[in-house]
Amino acid sequence: MRAERDIIQSRASADEAADEAADEVAEPKPPGPTAVARPSGGGGPHPRPGMLLGVLVYCGLVIAVIGTLGTPLIPTIAAAQHVSLDSAQWLLTLTLLTGAASTPLIGRLGDGPHRRTVMLAGLGAVAVGSVLSATATANGFAQLLVGRGLMGVGMGLMPLALTLARDLLPPHKLVPGVAALSITVATGAGLGYPLSGLLADTFDYHAGFWVAAALAAAAMAAVLVVVPGRASARTARGRVDLRGAVLFAAALSPVLLALSEGESWGWLSPAVIALLVGGIGCGVAWALLELRTDNPLIDLKYLAARPVLIADVCAALAGFGMFNAMTLINRLAQAPTSTGYGFGASPAVLGLVILPLSAGTVLASRWSRWLGPRTGGGRGLLLCGLMAVALALFGLAVSHDHLVELGAATFLFGVGIGLAFAAMPALIMGAVPPHETGSATSFNQVLRTAGGSVGSALGAALLAAHTPAGSVEPTNSGYTMAFVVAGGVCALAALAALALPGTPSAATRPMGAARRTELETMEEESAGSTAAGLIMAEDVRS
Repeated sequence: MRAERDIIQSRASADEAADEAADEVAEPKPPGPTAVARPSGGGGPHPRPGMLLGVLVYCGLVIAVIGTLGTPLIPTIAAAQHVSLDSAQWLLTLTLLTGAASTPLIGRLGDGPHRRTVMLAGLGAVAVGSVLSATATANGFAQLLVGRGLMGVGMGLMPLALTLARDLLPPHKLVPGVAALSITVATGAGLGYPLSGLLADTFDYHAGFWVAAALAAAAMAAVLVVVPGRASARTARGRVDLRGAVLFAAALSPVLLALSEGESWGWLSPAVIALLVGGIGCGVAWALLELRTDNPLIDLKYLAARPVLIADVCAALAGFGMFNAMTLINRLAQAPTSTGYGFGASPAVLGLVILPLSAGTVLASRWSRWLGPRTGGGRGLLLCGLMAVALALFGLAVSHDHLVELGAATFLFGVGIGLAFAAMPALIMGAVPPHETGSATSFNQVLRTAGGSVGSALGAALLAAHTPAGSVEPTNSGYTMAFVVAGGVCALAALAALALPGTPSAATRPMGAARRTELETMEEESAGSTAAGLIMAEDVRS
């Protein structure tokens, strides 16, 4: 009996070693920055994966298009509602605030078994907000504000669509399915901006919101019919930390509001100082609560892991540089030709200038699969992406005399975004347990938004500092200085990425099919969802 047991154990050990050598499926201890564990279980693949993918692609398109209902509509709304442009800008600021504040809660709920319910609730908020905005009368600016705030909830929904695809698509459709989803998101972000510009040029602002309401309602119906009610085996542990969610919103929203309005209110004004002090105080209280609760909204101990910490630092710094750059391009393209440097671009032309961003992001999502193993894994992709963005910014600082140069820069931004933000989620997911994926990656997304708000505020301050007395537009040197600062911050982010551990063996060691599938999936997810979020956050300071 003992001999038989020994033989069985020997065979099992041999089989295990062979499997490990052939496909490298053994989980590393501790997990490295590119070792991503796929959730197991969950009821198996969807019985109709093609239909599921079609619904998720459509939802991604809706989220991307609705996210572009920003800058092109602001002048039209300001005129129709008889408010100033500064007041109309609140329609963008409020959307960003609600999106950033709700993202961690949506991420935590997305780690549970009720993703379809969360998706329906988020799309419902977008639909209701769109109807409120579309039915606002000439004196209904407050109603517009409420509607745009509800629409901001949609900013946190795209990760749910991507994780549904990862959990429910069969293995042979996983990578091409998520690739199709990411391409649709990038295409929707790039095409949605000129579409909203065309609506602004042709109709009044109500048309854009009615289109958004119809798209969101159709997405809800499709999700209800096709997406299963309990889609994931990876569930959040315990009850959702609602106190933490409220405190997090109370900490983040005042800070983002102060950064967004500091230029117009005055950086030393009592309102800005009160918002910053209040936000910091709530942030300290939130951190203390998270350390003491059994089921925190964001488990802070996982944020201290080096891959997560570096990814978060790079997210904040990259968000600063990237969102600042898009704000500057937006304003530069629309500046009147009388300035000597502006192009007087219409909203539709501006959309065409931004369109190459999507092409660069999509191409980068393909190149990352080839480039990653040859550059040391996540660190190499992150470095390449950040340096590409820094190169584009420094190039614009040297010359921004033609629209072609702006379009080429947005393409290079797209490449950098696709590479850098493809690496960040993989670094995070390789360092946290599967049930913490949603909250950890949502926190990373919030840091991108916060960094973008700081970058946008500083960019506006630099332009204001280079605006002559009595003039409305800054001098050309203001744009040059702002591009240099943004490029320097992205270069600083690249230096931070050097602190990541390298994986030189990845360039020479064959990667197992299972793990390669997960990494490709992660890269496609991140690159595809970034374009919509970037344009959405960029609108706040354009």
